Parts: sequence; C-alpha cells; structure tokens
Amino acid sequence: MQSSSRLTTPGLGAETKGKNRSVMPFYVLALLVYGLLFSFWQYERVPVKVHAAAFLVAATALIPLARWYAQGSKEVPIFELIVLSYAAQFSVPVYTQPNLLVILNRPTPLAWDDVFAALLYAELGIVSLMIAYSIAARLPFVRHAPKLDLPLNSEHRSTYLVLALLGGGFITLLQTMGILNIGSLGSIFALLSRQMNVALILLAYDVYGGGERRPGLLFLLYGTVVASFIVGLTTGLLENALIPLALLLAVRWHATRRFPWVLVSLGILLYLILNPAKFTYREEVWYGDRTYGFGERVDLWGNLVAESATNLLGADDRSKTEQNITESLARFDLIHKFAYVQKITPEIKPFYLGQTYTYFLYAWVPRVFWPDKPLASEANEAIDINYRLKLPGQSSTIGIGQLPEAYANFGVVGIVLVMGLQGLIFALLDSSLNGPDSDGGRAIYLSVMIYFLNGIGSSAAILFGALLQQILVNAVILRVFATGWRSPGPELESERRLSGRRRRGQLPRYSRYNHR
Repeated sequence: MQSSSRLTTPGLGAETKGKNRSVMPFYVLALLVYGLLFSFWQYERVPVKVHAAAFLVAATALIPLARWYAQGSKEVPIFELIVLSYAAQFSVPVYTQPNLLVILNRPTPLAWDDVFAALLYAELGIVSLMIAYSIAARLPFVRHAPKLDLPLNSEHRSTYLVLALLGGGFITLLQTMGILNIGSLGSIFALLSRQMNVALILLAYDVYGGGERRPGLLFLLYGTVVASFIVGLTTGLLENALIPLALLLAVRWHATRRFPWVLVSLGILLYLILNPAKFTYREEVWYGDRTYGFGERVDLWGNLVAESATNLLGADDRSKTEQNITESLARFDLIHKFAYVQKITPEIKPFYLGQTYTYFLYAWVPRVFWPDKPLASEANEAIDINYRLKLPGQSSTIGIGQLPEAYANFGVVGIVLVMGLQGLIFALLDSSLNGPDSDGGRAIYLSVMIYFLNGIGSSAAILFGALLQQILVNAVILRVFATGWRSPGPELESERRLSGRRRRGQLPRYSRYNHR
C-alpha cells in the first residue's frame, strides 16, 4: 500500500491568473449548453421568466465548482458538488417534470408564478450558503480548527483495509438480511459497517492518487465496489447500491483532475434502469408473504433489471421511453414541493417556528443510554402528513427538502439563517478534515459528506442529527491505525522546527513577527 497521502497530480496546487481566465470559457460554454438544451427539452412550455430564474439558479450553483477548477484546489470538492446538487433538484425539474404535485395521491396543478417565487427563494438559499461558507472559511476559529488528518503508514493502512473491508462487508451482509438490526445496537453495527466506505476511499486513493498502479489493488478496488453494489441492491434502497460507485468516481475525479464523463453517463443509465425495478422489488421482498434469502434477492434483481432495461432501451414507442425517464427523474424534484409549500405557508399552514429542529436538542444523547429516543425521521414524517403529501400510516417517505423546511419554519428569514448555518458547518468540516495533507480524515469526510448530495431532499435532522457523532467515532476508530492526528505537512514541520529553536534559546519568541 502507498503510505503517502499527498496527491501527485501535476500542477495541483497552482493558483494563477491564467488558470482563472482559462476556466471562464468552459463555465460560459456549460451554461450555454444548459440554456440551449432546456430551451428545447421541456415537458411542458416554461414561461420566459421561469426559464430565466431556473437558469440563474443553475448558473449560481456552478460557480463554486468553477472556482475549484480555476484555483487548482487540492481539497475534495464535496461542498462544490453539494451546491451543484441544488441546481439538479431545483432547476432541472422545471424542464423535465410536469408542473404539478401529487397531493394525497391526486395530481394537483401548480401555478407558474408559485414556481417562479420558489426559484427566487432557492436562489436566495444557495447564495446564503455560498456567502456563509466563504466568510466562515476566513474566520480565525474556522481556519485554526483542530485538524484531523489521520495519516496512515503502509503497514497500518494495510491492516485497517483488511479489517474494514472484511469486517465491514460481513456486518453489512448480516444487516441486509436483518440479523444485526437489534434495537440500539443497530446504530453501532451500522457505524462499523460504514468503515467499508472509508476503506474503499483509502483504497481508491492508493490506486489513483499517483505512483505505480498495481493490478492487485485495482482488482481489489473494483471487486469491493461490485460486491458493495450487489449487497446494497438487496436492501431495496438504491442509495446503498450507488454510494460505492459515487465514492469511486469522486476519488478518481479528485485524484486525476479529469471528470469521468463515460462512467458518470453509465451511472445515470444504470439509475434509469434500476429505479423502475426497485418498486417491484420492494413489493416482493418488503411487503410480500415469503422470505427471500440473499441469493434469491440477487436473482430477483437480475430478472427485474433485465425487464426494466428492455422497457427503457428496447421500447418501440419513444413516448414510453421518455415517460420512463421522466418518472425516474421525479425522485429529484424539489422545486415543485417548494412551490407548493411557499404557496400555502403561512396562509393555510402556519409556520412551524422551529418545531422540526427540536431533534437537535437531544441528538447528542447516545441511543445506548436512551433506547426510546425519538427518531430523526419524525420531522420528515410530520411535514409529509401535515402538508398532505401522504396519509398517516403510509410507509413511503416524501421529504420536502431542507430549503422548503427552512421556509416552513421561519419563512424567508429561515432560508437565510438555516442555509447560512449550514455554510458555517461545511466550512468547519472542510477546515478540519479536508486539508491538502489529509489522509484518513479526508476519507472520513468524503464517506460522510457523500450522503449530502442526495440528502438535501430530506429533513435537516436526518442529515445533521448524528453528523458530529459519526465523524468523531470514525476518527477514534481510524486513530488506532494512524500515526497521529495531524499529518507532518510542510507548515506543521516548519512550526515544529521554529518551536524547537525557541526552546533551545536560538530564536526570540517575537522574531517571527519581526521578520514579516
């Protein structure tokens, strides 16, 4: 295993004006393609002002990623992708989905003016998130937050990878079959099983992070991804299956600085095939009369995937294919939910005034000490029922998204405050875990933050409720195998040498300021 955590991609740290200028044509080209594409691909005719507002949301959300490329940043661009995911779920659905919302199983048309207002609120939320993140990154207490680099040498790295891949994989398999989901212990086993994702990230950086690419490591990496994908599928939750693929693509992109267009395109096609099949799978495995073993679940998925692929790719009727794509993309539609929420709040539904955030008052209490602690998902459930998106007792989860949730609590002020607070949290996590010399810390950061790309459609309690606990426990586990909390990067080595010279009396304490 490679012991170094530093990427060797040429020119990774360059920050020149030339680079800043070179990104602008690609940014403009991307927006031009986006505008032209959705000027012609519209489920129904979109009014000009709504089209302009949706384009503005996409243009704003693309800025952080453009800056990441322009500055040649070494950090994993997770925050940049989280911001971009707002465009995917608040701008794109304006064009790909009908202008309606299913309320109590009845399709209810929405007014375009309400969609326009929701887009402006979404723009406000995205800008608030970006500004807060940018300001927070410059604050002293964020810049000097404790660093969790967690560097691993070759021997300890190999030991952790073996234990995490085998142990985490075995626990995940048992959880899939419902064997280890035992009350409060279920959360502990879930945390241990997620060590597999951390190990997958470390392994991917060994393969793509520079140096000689050994065939054995490459085989182990892709074998782990395939195995995790299959086990994830058997849970019936596509997120569990696709997260390993997303982690692989994120590391490869970050390490090589080349966006994997082909693999991403194949991933999108895979989702379009899997999404229709998951509903039949859940009816059979979750709600059916018989119990399926692991092999039977895999066989069932094989049959359903073949049928779904035929319906999507082999359909004679083009409209049927387009309908399948539209239904699959509906999973990421948050803008129409936002339009509905802001329309009836507070005229019909009063503001929640923070009720959906009460989970944070006791989220820090371990479930081991409070087995009956309310679930983080209760806020999601309450909003779904209160806004008539589903009936009480329905097992499905709708989720209006964190932006509409902020509005449902405090209106426009809530959008600014909640999104600003998220920007501060993201900046803190980035400063502590996502440094240029981070190793294990970067793996923890990526393994946790990857869920935010899709998680903006859930409640804040679900996504942030156990965030700190997850990071701390992961850090403690990985510290057993790491050589220290911080990596001996150039800055830290300079500080150590300077401190040593002071102790030996070779340098006055004020000298570093005199030499500025």
